[in-house]
This record gives sequence, C-alpha cells and structure tokens, in this order.
Amino acid sequence: MMRTALLLLVLLGASHGRAQTGWAPLSREVERPYAQELQRFGSNAHTAVRPYATTALRTALPTDSLLPTAAWRKLDTWAGRMNGRRFRWGPLLDAAGGYEGGSRSGARFRGGAGFWTDADLGSKLNFHFDAQGWGDRLPTYLDTLAQATQVTTGEGYAHGGPSLYGHYDWNAHLSWDAHKYINITAGRGKHFFGEGHRSLFLSDEAYSYPYLKISTTVWRIKYVNLFAMMNDIRGANGDWTDFHKKYTSMHYLSWNASNSINLAVFEGIVWSAGDSLYPRGFDVNYLNPVLFYRPTEFRIGSPDNALLGFAANIKAGRHVLFYSQFMLDEFLMAEVRKRNGWYANKQALQFGVNAYRVFGVKGLHLRGEYNYIRPFMYTHSDTRQNYAHMGQPLAHPYGSNVKEAIAHGDLERGRWVFALRASMAWMGNDSTTSFGNNIFRPESDRATKPNGRKQDYDYRMGGYAESELFHAEASAGWTIDPRSALRVEAAYTFRHLTPAWGPADITHFLRVGLACHFRERHPEQAVRYVLR
Repeated sequence: MMRTALLLLVLLGASHGRAQTGWAPLSREVERPYAQELQRFGSNAHTAVRPYATTALRTALPTDSLLPTAAWRKLDTWAGRMNGRRFRWGPLLDAAGGYEGGSRSGARFRGGAGFWTDADLGSKLNFHFDAQGWGDRLPTYLDTLAQATQVTTGEGYAHGGPSLYGHYDWNAHLSWDAHKYINITAGRGKHFFGEGHRSLFLSDEAYSYPYLKISTTVWRIKYVNLFAMMNDIRGANGDWTDFHKKYTSMHYLSWNASNSINLAVFEGIVWSAGDSLYPRGFDVNYLNPVLFYRPTEFRIGSPDNALLGFAANIKAGRHVLFYSQFMLDEFLMAEVRKRNGWYANKQALQFGVNAYRVFGVKGLHLRGEYNYIRPFMYTHSDTRQNYAHMGQPLAHPYGSNVKEAIAHGDLERGRWVFALRASMAWMGNDSTTSFGNNIFRPESDRATKPNGRKQDYDYRMGGYAESELFHAEASAGWTIDPRSALRVEAAYTFRHLTPAWGPADITHFLRVGLACHFRERHPEQAVRYVLR
C-alpha cells in the first residue's frame, strides 16, 4: 500500500511537468553543445537519464546557435530541422583511413553511410528512425575482440573477417506524451543510467535492443520503467533465428533533492525466455511498475538475476559535478566484514568528477573517474541470465574483476574540438576454473577443493593473475554537422597491454577522415572472454 501510494503521488500529486515528445541521439558528442547548461547549478534536468528529451535540449540552448554560418543555416532549413517542419532528416557518413604501426602494421579503414529522420505526428506523438551500415578493417586489438565475441563494439554482429567486417545498426521509436507528466516510448535503441563515462547500472556499450519505456517526470522526480528483449548469441553461428532470447525489466528513480544534490535508485531483473522444454517468454509479474522487485521474486519463487544500485551526485559551484554509483548483485555484510574474498560478495563502485569551464577557461571540460568491480559481478548460475546482450556487457565493457582510472580533457574553440582521453585498467584473469573474470561463465565453474566442495573464498581483485591496460587517444576535429556530430577528424591512439603471461602488446594507430559520432564510439576495449 505504501508503494502504491508513492506511485500515485508521483503520477498525480505535483504541480510542475513538461511534455517531452521525442528523444535525442544517445551520443555525448551530439549532446556536447547542451551538456554544460544541463548540468549547471540550479538546473532541474535529470542528466543521469539518457537519451535526453528533445525539449530539454531545446530549452537548454537555442538551436540556431549551433550553426555559425549562413550557408549552413540555409542547408539545415532545407533539411527541415530548423524551420518548424514536422518532418526532419539528415545524412550519416563515415569515411576514414589510417595506419597501424608495430608488429602487425598495415592500413586500416572505415566507411559507413546511413540517414536519420524524425517526424512529429501531432503535438504529442513523435516518430524517429535512423540506420547506418559500415565496412571496417579494424585495428588489431579490435579485430581480435571481434573474433572473440563475434560482434563489433556496440555496432552489431561482425560479418566477414579481418580483411573486411560488415555490420549495421538501426534505431527507431514512437514516442507518445500520454499525460502532462508521462511519456510512453516503444522502439529499438539503447539507454544509459549514470553521470559517468562508464555506467555500472546500464550503459550503451552493447548493441541496440527492442524496448518499452515509461518515463514519469514530476516536480523534482523522474521515474523510468524500462522493459527490453535481448539476445544471447552463443552457439548460433550468426543465425539470428537461433539467438537465445532473454528479457530485462528495470526501474530508475531520480530525485533532485535540492539545487545541488541528486539521489537515485536503480533496480533490474534479467530472466531467460526458456527453451522448448520450458518456454517461459515474458514474465508478466515483472510488469510491476513500482520499485523493489525482491518481494515479487520471493512471491513467485524466482531464480532470476536481480541487481540493485544507488547513486548520489553533488554539484559544487556552478559547473562542477561529483558523481557516484554503488551496484549490488549479491551482498552479505557478515562476509564483507570478514574480508575473506567470498565469491558471492558481488559489488561495484564508481566515483568521479565532471567539470566545465575549468579555471574559468571557456570550452574547457575535464573528467576524472574511478571504477571498481569485484569478481563474479554481473554473472549468474544460469549464464543465459547474465548481465549482457549480443556478446557484450550491459554495464562496464571489461565485465568484472577490474579496477579502472579514467582522465578526459576536451577543449572547444568554435567548431574545433580537441580531446585527450586516457584510461588505466587492472584486470584479473581466469585459469581453467573461474576466478570471476568472465561474466559468461557460471559461478559453478569455481575451483573444486580436495574434499569435492567448491572453493567459496579467497577471490581477490586481480586474481588469478592480473593484466594491465593503458589506453590513450588524442584527437582534433572540425565540426561539419552538429546534429549528427559529423567531423573532419584526426586522431592518434596509443595502447599498451601488459598481459598476465607473455610479452607486452603495443598499438600505435593514426587515423584521419570523416567521423560521425551520431552513435557513441567505444574504442577502449579488451578481450576478456571467447564466445562459442
């Protein structure tokens, strides 16, 4: 009764709300012109819930301020994006070449083409569609990843081989403002919960998926119900009809407790669609729109994978945000206090700071972040219910048993964008048995002791053996189209992997050409497992 009353209060009891027909692309680069204004002190925007509503972006910044030349304004008006037309569109292009140095040196390239379109079907209904296909000869470390996981990072199943990978992605949604405070969206795409470069709750690292999203925005509260269907691609040899289906049901409650403090709760369930012997499908019990699934789980005797997270974000000054996430898969305080490395103490932590106009320098943006993910986090005894989709984790790309430090610096000067990004990761590795590194292995793969029982303790960060990965990229780009974040861009990537065994792996990669950031790119990757 208390939870029902709370939901009714959220839906009906406030006096402030705003329609939010339509959603912007899920891309930090497309969001870049608006990000500082959305994050500023006093803003009531829920910046940890992405993608953003297009109304939030229009409110944050006048659209014509993005286009500095009269010629480009005319072209943009012709495409229907600035003149109030109900139908809008634009191209998506990638055309870049590069060279990788080192023992596996050679030419690399990326070509891609597509388009996006957006239409208002009335004052409360919006339709969006975008599609893009690519052909790549990948840098060696990404090529190795594609061979191990069968997918390109966040961009679809990897068809072909090292000389040329073909892959594609498409997104679509129908967005309806059902009420002054409520938006219902059905479609295919990605979502992100969190203020960080990474998210320990739900990130956009994996491929797009079908979903139904209900967003309620009232007063200082935003509440999201997200239901999605995902795939386990193992054993299917690329045959989409043989991919194993699984479902997720997630809640995210964000509360702007004051002008400077945001508190949030995340909750998620993953369950298998079953098989021919037990065809389960979508479990209607998880349509429960109210927070805290555990009572539902206990009522139905559920073996499903449940996760719970908490976030606290604090604004300091006008342009600085300190953020944090704490994610629980399983937790027993008595075992945590013993510090004995119990395998089922599955937790993840994130701390970070995101600052704009640093030292008073207009256009200077800095980020620092630390992520800590214990062994066996995001795994499950039934690996069809692990926290992954299309061969990639739904949260951090390195899965579990990892520590990572991130430092980013960006400088904007008109249409020029200069960026320097670096990360250092310390990752554990498995032996013939599981030490909690591979989220696609069941917990039962732990070592067996001489008495025949499974080893339950002494699972430490970095065990069984630790590898270290340093990844850095420096880039400079001139923005052609801010709507799709299309740039003429040059970038240099340096990567140094010190594996647990064998010699170091060093990558030098230089690329130049057209780069479209309409979809978030995910170059910081490592092979953590091989899918069969």
